[in-house]
Amino acid sequence: MSIPRKGSRSLTVNDTTYRWVVSVHNNTVNLVVELDSAPGQRLLAYFECRDLYIRTETGEWRFHSQKQSIRPAHVKRLILHALNSGWKPQEKLGKPFTIRNAAQIAATIDVEAIHSRQVSPDAQEAYIKEIARDFLESSMCLSLCMDFEMYDRLLESEPQTRFPIADDNLQQLGLTFAVFLDSTKADGRPVIALQCNEFPDVIEHYWWIC
Repeated sequence: MSIPRKGSRSLTVNDTTYRWVVSVHNNTVNLVVELDSAPGQRLLAYFECRDLYIRTETGEWRFHSQKQSIRPAHVKRLILHALNSGWKPQEKLGKPFTIRNAAQIAATIDVEAIHSRQVSPDAQEAYIKEIARDFLESSMCLSLCMDFEMYDRLLESEPQTRFPIADDNLQQLGLTFAVFLDSTKADGRPVIALQCNEFPDVIEHYWWIC
């Protein structure tokens, strides 16, 4: 089934016209591209959503809007990249050509570096959830809970017993974190979890080598 003309857009690249449409599903922005006439294999590209949050009068963060923007110039970059990487838009292939790191290739706003230390504690708007995720994925966060004292406390604790991770800069932004021993073990090794208290779905798991 071809992309419906209603709600989609056309784009000409190197004298070939394509049709493209964007949708959002499960915190992912999905881009679908195919030939405008006699379409064959589709191009499917994935972008992460960029959620902008604003501060309420009580200092809490509230979702404001989704800021991931996909423009014709971004789509053109993806089309050219896909063609150079083996996409065959004229051929009737059942499996789409998939790009998962689309933001980096298309050079959208999503590739801007997110450094929590560059956000003012007084900021009234921020990509605060991304800041939390960036911190949990950093070695800085893991180092805060890897000292011998915390190691012993975690291994001796009941699963899901939470211990705070202190970071002064992020606390000023209204973000707090915890580390705990997960109830699951991988290959007999304990698994620890690092989690943002304000955004529970922002969580990282690590196998702890004893």
